[in-house]
Amino acid sequence: MPTPVHLPASISARTADTSILACNRLIERGGDALVDASLLRFADPFGMALLGATFHMVQAQGRAISVRGLHHAIAGYLHRMDVFRAVELIDSTPQLNDRRERSDALVELTRLHHRRQVDEAAYRLAVTLIGSIPGVDANAPPDEMTGYTAFDRLVEPIQYALGELLENALTHGRRQGFGDACVWVASQYYRKSGLIRLGVVDNGCGFLATLRNHPDLRRQDHLEAILTALRPRISCNRDLRFGMESVNQGVGLTTVARIAEHAGGRLTIVTGNAIHDTVGRSRALLGGAFWQGVAIGVVCRRDRLPGIRFSELLPPYTGARPQLRFE
Repeated sequence: MPTPVHLPASISARTADTSILACNRLIERGGDALVDASLLRFADPFGMALLGATFHMVQAQGRAISVRGLHHAIAGYLHRMDVFRAVELIDSTPQLNDRRERSDALVELTRLHHRRQVDEAAYRLAVTLIGSIPGVDANAPPDEMTGYTAFDRLVEPIQYALGELLENALTHGRRQGFGDACVWVASQYYRKSGLIRLGVVDNGCGFLATLRNHPDLRRQDHLEAILTALRPRISCNRDLRFGMESVNQGVGLTTVARIAEHAGGRLTIVTGNAIHDTVGRSRALLGGAFWQGVAIGVVCRRDRLPGIRFSELLPPYTGARPQLRFE
């Protein structure tokens, strides 16, 4: 029997170091993978997306994955969130929760492997962020003057920013020989705290490889690459036409960060050996942890989203802006 890799009690943005170290061990260890999850009690969307990417990479090596010791309560939740597809659970029978439609509260773990999936994923994530805010009803009649609802005015700018973020994760991540890189997303609303959390993780080349020759990159290290990527208009995909109408403006990461900040939250970003969050904490990952790609965790207060003036979050732009309703 293979030597097990032990998961920590929490797989989350708050425990990124230990979470990524466990994923590193799973990816690097030879033979079939045995996961001991007896300590695991919490996984946020960042952690679920990390596990999704890790399981995919292990399985791509032709290795089977078994998970043992998982507590029945979290087993049911993670099963509901589609974390255990093609993974064998040993000595654990998940409490199979009702899979009724819950688009206002969660987006199950989803792998994006083609750009045509981006718009739908961005819309689903935007709908979950907004959820069931009082006075914001997707089925409400539109305003007679504008033809739009309060729901439309919230969903569209959030979908736009998330769409750019996801598109960049796919296209940037597939540079430098990482042509098969994918993106994993998940989200969850936590009713007691009023927080919405979102995870976006890719297994691509990472920010440093993408920006290595960019004139704004002052130092060749992973932390500097994160700080550079957070500047507006840095995207290498600007003016690259996507789908039928949209044009990438290089503002996805910046605008999502500003949305989170204005809604009382933050972004946590990991790439290579560095971690940074948008409340100013920057450091190297502990214990030699290293993520080959980019992992992003978003957290914000849902009830603050209606008060955001989205037009003020977009960086100044002198060219033609896509026709979006930011007011």
